[in-house]
Amino acid sequence: MYTVLIVDDEPLVLEGLSFMVDWESHGFRICGEACDGEEALERIKELGPDLVVTDISMPVMDGLQLIEHCTNVLHAPCRFVILSGHDDFSAAHKALSCGVLDYWLKPIDTMEIHAALKEFRSRWSQSEAGDRTKQLGKALPLEAAWTVPIASDPLLDAEDRLLLAIQAGDREGIGNAAEQLCHQLKLSFGGGGEIGKAYLSNVLLEVTWTVFEGEKQGSSALDEQALSPPCLPGMEERWPEVLTAYACKAAERLARQRSESGPAWEVAQIIRERYSEPLQLQTIAQMLHFQPAYLGQLFKKHIGMSFLDYVHRTRVEAGRKLLRRTDLKVADVARKVGYEDPEHFAAKFKHWTGMTPSHYKNG
Repeated sequence: MYTVLIVDDEPLVLEGLSFMVDWESHGFRICGEACDGEEALERIKELGPDLVVTDISMPVMDGLQLIEHCTNVLHAPCRFVILSGHDDFSAAHKALSCGVLDYWLKPIDTMEIHAALKEFRSRWSQSEAGDRTKQLGKALPLEAAWTVPIASDPLLDAEDRLLLAIQAGDREGIGNAAEQLCHQLKLSFGGGGEIGKAYLSNVLLEVTWTVFEGEKQGSSALDEQALSPPCLPGMEERWPEVLTAYACKAAERLARQRSESGPAWEVAQIIRERYSEPLQLQTIAQMLHFQPAYLGQLFKKHIGMSFLDYVHRTRVEAGRKLLRRTDLKVADVARKVGYEDPEHFAAKFKHWTGMTPSHYKNG
């Protein structure tokens, strides 16, 4: 059974979705409900649903903000369907750009929902791979919709080449890396298909993180929207074009960060390159010929967080990649990213992602 969380501020809608839709005959069961986006976030962290059906217009946090937060901050593995009483094209377009599966209109059309559930179940069942996942008997999260490759897998090498080209601002290198990555997808999975699309969607999220890890906290919603991961088209031959365009936009954003942040960018770069080592602001300040206190203030002003917070966030992101890419134990991952104490790593991981490393690894 795939699990479903329903989010709507209208009690009658919650009740209608619970009793009018025949979830179980299509392989789904409702695991919880929430009345607004903020409550939904807590339920998602607690329950880890496979599917979230959410209204757009809600108090506290609306449905689109919920999806963006889960995608860009929590990196939650659940899929989303939008439920709305308004046939709003702009909202639908933005929702689809965030990677939602479908857009259902109120009043509830049970035939439409049943058809969608049938399609979801068929698609997800085909993408399930590995004995371990089958034993769990649940839907694969987006980041685990393929067999996790070993560290030397050429698919991961192609992904890393793309990220390096973005950081270097090499537009030609970006285009070549995007072509190679999409080509390798076909070789690794015997054709792109849904598994390839899921993998590439995750790469787009990695590109987004590459930019936002150097972005000042509290950046405007307009900026964030401008760099929302695109929705991949159904035609696989267009994937390199979409990936290249988005990666070039990310490279431009990184170049702007460098010019605006100055020494703070250099500090952030050192942290990203040497996060697994014991890092002290005093040592880096000496390397860059700055007073530590002044450099710390400059860093917080331009990056939006303290030196230590940025170190921990960078280590957590590196740990997240290792948990996704390898079969290393959590304790081994902790040591590789700079934590001698796995409990310290777990605490920081939960602080920045909203879930424990074990929960993230096991989906």
